[in-house]
Amino acid sequence: MRIIHTGDIHLGSTLGGLPADKAKLRRAEIVDGFRRLCAYARENGVQAVLIAGDLFDDRRAFSSLRADVLTAISAAAPVCFLCITGNHDGGTLENETLPQNLYLFSKNHGWHSYELPEKVAVTGIDGCNLRADGYAALRLQPDRFNIVMMHGDIARAQGADGISLPQLQNKHIDYLALGHIHVPTMQAQRLDGRGRYRYCGCLEGRGFDECGKRGFFLLDVQGGKLVGEQFISLAKRDVVLCRADISACKSYYDVENAAFAALSGVKKEDVVKVVLVGNHEAGLRKDVSLLSARLSERFFYVKAVDESRVRIDYERYKNDLSERGEFVRETFRYALSDELRAEVLDVGLQALAGEDVDL
Repeated sequence: MRIIHTGDIHLGSTLGGLPADKAKLRRAEIVDGFRRLCAYARENGVQAVLIAGDLFDDRRAFSSLRADVLTAISAAAPVCFLCITGNHDGGTLENETLPQNLYLFSKNHGWHSYELPEKVAVTGIDGCNLRADGYAALRLQPDRFNIVMMHGDIARAQGADGISLPQLQNKHIDYLALGHIHVPTMQAQRLDGRGRYRYCGCLEGRGFDECGKRGFFLLDVQGGKLVGEQFISLAKRDVVLCRADISACKSYYDVENAAFAALSGVKKEDVVKVVLVGNHEAGLRKDVSLLSARLSERFFYVKAVDESRVRIDYERYKNDLSERGEFVRETFRYALSDELRAEVLDVGLQALAGEDVDL
């Protein structure tokens, strides 16, 4: 039996970090990405798609978007879709006429289970933080391949809100399909002697906090065992973070060349954040606005960020009677951390040189 584990698709997300025209296109592409997942499932012999919460970004998703999603699911029949809600999309589909191959879980009744062929059982619960007394109600048959679906963060401290792994141990779970964390767990982690758990991550990166490959996991269950798993990406674009070291740069054009060199392996359709790093000579013109515009001519969208710092030879300025010398000396009269002093010097020396300063 082939099963897809996905979630955190966040259909309808505003994508506020992009310009309006790019955001509109990306919203459409992410919806199309869900359609591609549905088509992939139908065309590749997948029996079930597990959606581990946050299919939508908001429970008030537009009716046209809800209709598009339900049409894509219906067209993928006989593939069945099992969907729990997350912290964003609770109740989004509760008043919709659902296709026969879409199965939801009711938060009003706690845990709910569905039986699939080959003695596979999928049990799930809606919502984000399960109450502490809710774990005792999870009862699974030991002769099934038991998949449990939950949405939330793994609790890192006793008494903290979130999913408690210790309370899920020794409950006959074979695969704990988690949603909420947008970074995929490439290597499933051990839950107990029988089961494993992982986060599926989001289907497509939406912002610069979701850099790297995104996709879904394709599981192969045979004879009550997980015998194969693959990470598959159908994403239209990747969100990429690159760092460009400008320590040796002498002019803005050197900075631009360093940024292009750092992006040499990036695809033109990707969404890119390039971070300027390193320690450079005072007076270097970096002009991140111009740099972003120039790079965006070659890639779908680029945001340039300056995290570089000016390289100051204090001895050089110790006896300098210029404004710059006085400014440098003044910064050393205060108890600043090295990082903060470098930032103050960088901004101040740019201002003294008559450059526009981004604060």
